[in-house]
Amino acid sequence: MSIEQLQEFLNFHKIKYKTIHYSPAHTSQELTIYKHTLGIDLIESVLVEIDGQKIAVILLPASLQANVGSLQAALDTNKVRLLQQEEFEHLFPYCEFGTLPPFGEFYNMEVFWWQDLAKNQEVAFYAYSYAHLVRMKYADFEKLINPHKGIVFLTRPKYRVEIAAVIPQFARHKLDIYEHCFLGISLESENFSIARLIGMTDWISKHFKKCTVLIGDSIHRITLQINQGLNEKQSLNKGLFLGREYVYNANYVFGNYNVSCLFNVIFCSEIQKSEDYFKYYEQLQNILRQNDNFANSVKFSVKEFVLRHFEKNTENFDSYIELSSRYLLEELAIFACLVKDDLSIMIYPGSLLKILEEIAEGHYSDVPDSLKKIVHVSLHLKRR
Repeated sequence: MSIEQLQEFLNFHKIKYKTIHYSPAHTSQELTIYKHTLGIDLIESVLVEIDGQKIAVILLPASLQANVGSLQAALDTNKVRLLQQEEFEHLFPYCEFGTLPPFGEFYNMEVFWWQDLAKNQEVAFYAYSYAHLVRMKYADFEKLINPHKGIVFLTRPKYRVEIAAVIPQFARHKLDIYEHCFLGISLESENFSIARLIGMTDWISKHFKKCTVLIGDSIHRITLQINQGLNEKQSLNKGLFLGREYVYNANYVFGNYNVSCLFNVIFCSEIQKSEDYFKYYEQLQNILRQNDNFANSVKFSVKEFVLRHFEKNTENFDSYIELSSRYLLEELAIFACLVKDDLSIMIYPGSLLKILEEIAEGHYSDVPDSLKKIVHVSLHLKRR
């Protein structure tokens, strides 16, 4: 099968749809970044073996995983097995794993679909490769699937989440006394794909009663300046747009957990308009100029970060260090504002920059007092 045959099929059924085709010049990393920005409306065809005999297709959001026990009950069997990647590739050698279009008549397979898909206004799916994305209204999609094959089964996050580290360490045993945390979101980062966000949101809802979600929209402009060469105005406008787009895709996730934990969203761009922000940012700039240890630690931290993405001899490497230093100072000033508003527990996936650990451990007496109160909870996410 091919994307052209799929389009013929959709055209024959008079379906309105849109396709996005990425040229071969796009790297796999770029395609992955785009995939991770898609919301709960991105669906995936999962192949299962039923009763050790027939193979069927299960349709559900790509960001969720089916609970096998619940799936067995929905299919009225006690034997359902998910096919592994190598088995998929043997059956569909022309198709990238995870990109099988959701129409079973192409492959003479029965298709069952998660009934909650009907809550979507649109659905999107990859077609044979991650270079082809198809999007259509759910109402049109429904015309192509068997209405009697909608089933109810439980889902779970694709990622298992546990605490990797707490800085400062002594605070690890005191986390239970806190009811409110904040989760910092870095835009266009694999760490904050919708699938990973669901895992983190699920974990947070079990440990806190309230979570403030901080969207790094305005500070993302600096990342865009480095990665895409945009000017200040272009990068800021794009950062603001990406922030709103992320929230639009993530609201479904937050809404699902609001019974056990209240999630509210704030934007860095809002905080950066406050008097407190300008006060803290100016204070941090002064410390950078006057405290050599602080300045060296900032430079070390951002250099370590930049080297993860660029070679040291990369053109403009020094300007990337300068821009990244500005990003870090702006981020610290924003954190200081949050803690002033009694938000001292910061949740973040992955390891901390050296400078954040040093501040949390009390190395710099002249930084804003609110920064010294932050407890960093680093999370480790593992695919189930």
